Amino acid sequence: MPGEDEKAETLTVEDLSVHYGGVCAVRSIGFSVAPGQSVGIIGANGAGKTSTLKALMGLVPRSGGRIRFGGTDLTKVKARDVVRHGIGYVPEGRHVFPGLSVEKNLMLGAYARSWRDGGTGEALAEVYDLFPVLKEMRSRLAGALSGGQQQMLAVGRALMSRPRLILLDEPSMGLSPKLVEDILAVLVRLREEGLSLLLVEQNAKLTFEATSDCVVMENGEVAMTGTSRELREDVQVRRIYLGL
Repeated sequence: MPGEDEKAETLTVEDLSVHYGGVCAVRSIGFSVAPGQSVGIIGANGAGKTSTLKALMGLVPRSGGRIRFGGTDLTKVKARDVVRHGIGYVPEGRHVFPGLSVEKNLMLGAYARSWRDGGTGEALAEVYDLFPVLKEMRSRLAGALSGGQQQMLAVGRALMSRPRLILLDEPSMGLSPKLVEDILAVLVRLREEGLSLLLVEQNAKLTFEATSDCVVMENGEVAMTGTSRELREDVQVRRIYLGL
């Protein structure tokens, strides 16, 4: 689904820190997401995972560090303009517009396309191909959808800008096991189509299956990195960081 005519770009995070008042939520972390790579960020509650994603999008103040996406220094880009540089974002809690129809919610995700290259109709068709239920319910108010359908809508809305990299924060939260499997299938398909993914998830099974590599965070710092297969079998990761 990413724009094939666009130059592939790497996300590079160096010494990123986030403070809320006197509390350090993220402390000098670094990692990268290469073109087409799928990376998970795992760790216990309060490890700094969501703060990391919000900092990448410019939604919380950064107290240090540098973020680059290809040739762009994102630390100098306003939050409202990050999507224009090819990064999509699916926030925790979905945050759809309940009083608007499904299709209008999706079209709002395409606001940046006029800045780049158009093609909104094609992007909409691709989202409907990925989520047929949204096409069936395109005239229904988003607030009338189930939790799983709203999550699909949130992902679809982020895809409407044709990102080269998509950040997802807890996409399986509150969903039934069947819907979690559906979300996993979508993430695997997007990965296979070459879209770069950065996934924050409490569901370790989903994370390990949807990604090729993982970053383990603890108390705002990077504690471990490795392939998803290696970390899935690591006794320390399973016992200390995931409680398995």
